[in-house]
Order: sequence, then structure tokens, then C-alpha cells
Amino acid sequence: FHPFGGLYPNPAILGAAAATLTRRIQIRAGSVVVPFQDPLRVAEEWSVIDNLSGGRVGIACASGWHVNDFVLAPANYQRRREILAERIATIQKLWRGEPIALPNGAGKLIEVRIYPQPIQPHLPIWLASHSDATFVKAGEIGAHVLTVLWDTHMEDLARRIRLYRKARAQGGLDPEQGKVTLMLHTY
Repeated sequence: FHPFGGLYPNPAILGAAAATLTRRIQIRAGSVVVPFQDPLRVAEEWSVIDNLSGGRVGIACASGWHVNDFVLAPANYQRRREILAERIATIQKLWRGEPIALPNGAGKLIEVRIYPQPIQPHLPIWLASHSDATFVKAGEIGAHVLTVLWDTHMEDLARRIRLYRKARAQGGLDPEQGKVTLMLHTY
């Protein structure tokens, strides 16, 4: 809802278009602001794109930072980081084919799954990170990192990468398997 990013309001729509126009490139979202998205909808949309692309998707999830972006879910702004972690776990659960319980129109809890089932058994997830805390969180949850250099010194980036790798190792994950991706805004 702002000129910055306004050309890319929904990464799933653009990802679906790219999936049908390409054959060899990976289809990524950078980023899905998960605290104002429904995790069931995110998992289902990206599963469709995984099918359209032959199993080439991955998403970067972000907590969001600009208060005005939260017109879609104003109550989530204060707890956006906690909501992000909760919803990533839900998206991953759905991606694996596991059901979640949600109330239907009559208020009765029912189990729902996503359809179609994705091709990839595991959804590659990047965490949009720009602070020590988010680099550590990415390592803790086994996500890759998506970051930028626009106001970061290389020394700070190197330190954050070390924190990320340490958090992966402490969580029992191979620290070298985590990817750190530098984003560059282009058009």
C-alpha cells in the first residue's frame, strides 16, 4: 500500500506467473509478511506454485516493519515476531501434509489440509533478517536467511552470520547447510 514494494503486492501471484514462464530457475518470495497473512492460505497458494513449477519454490517470511502495512491485521503489529514464528510452524506442518484444526462457519473445529499436496516434501524457508535477534531466530528454527546490505557494514553482516551458524549448531543442525542470501532491489 506504498510505492516502495507497490509493484509486488502479492509474491504468490508473481510466483505463479514465473513458475509457468520458466523451467530451471527457483521461484522465491522475498518476502511474505506472514503476520498479516493466513498461514493456511500461504501454504496452499505456495503448494499450487510448487506444482506449477515442478517443485522449485521457497519463501522468505518476514515479520513486517511498517505499522501502516498492518491495515490487513492491525491487532497483530505488536506481536508480529511471535506470530511470525507460530505461523511458520503452521505453514511447515501443512506443507508436510499434516492437518490443522480450525473452526468452520458454525464454530465447530474441523481438520483441514492443503490441496494440492506440494511436490517438495519440505518447504525451503528463509527468514528476512536484519538484526542479531532475527539471524539467531533463523538459526534456531532451521530457516535460511534473507538480508540486505543497504545500511549494514560487512563486519556486522559477518558477525550476524556467525551468530546464525552458532544458533543452527546449538539446535543440532549443520551450521554450514544454512544459506545466507543477500537481496538486491531491482526493477
